[in-house]
Amino acid sequence: MFKLAIVTGVVALTGLVYYSGFDAIQSLKASVEPTHATQALLTPEYKPEELAAKSPEQLIQMQKDALASAKAAASDVEELERIEGRPDFVSPAEWMMLQAVAEQKADPQAELLRLVNLLRFNKQLEALDRTSDADERKVLIEAVLAQLPKRIKNQEMSVEKAQSIQLKLISQIYSDNNDIRDRAAEEARRIGAEFSIKAS
Repeated sequence: MFKLAIVTGVVALTGLVYYSGFDAIQSLKASVEPTHATQALLTPEYKPEELAAKSPEQLIQMQKDALASAKAAASDVEELERIEGRPDFVSPAEWMMLQAVAEQKADPQAELLRLVNLLRFNKQLEALDRTSDADERKVLIEAVLAQLPKRIKNQEMSVEKAQSIQLKLISQIYSDNNDIRDRAAEEARRIGAEFSIKAS
């Protein structure tokens, strides 16, 4: 009942695997309790039973608040380099689950950092899909483009998928074909790809 309530409430975690295809979600489904073999990472803000007592509406609101924070953080395109506590863009339920997944790895802190940055990336993609404000979209697009090389470096996304996202987003912020080609070529180099298109 507890796992069902939390997994149902934590809708944004499915975004973690939307573009990455990483397999840690299987561990997440198996258990949200910390393993005894590794030292605890950081103390969650809520105990499992406390989160289980939350209503679906409360859990969903936590997710909305975290998504809003991810959107607000888009102006800073740099990824986190260390974790000192739960970032605002990670909900309490997500935080507990990400720690449980990270603790199953040889380097839990490094894995937690990777998962947190990946979650922010996916939430910013989600926010981009949801907003129609031109200024907000431009900020979010630049944030997503800036983070794509790290997604490839971490093997969370293929070069082909990243370049597809690049072209889709770049075409939304430029109207001139020359500008689109120049920016597409620049971004392609950042992910180790090539971009070539004949001028019409």
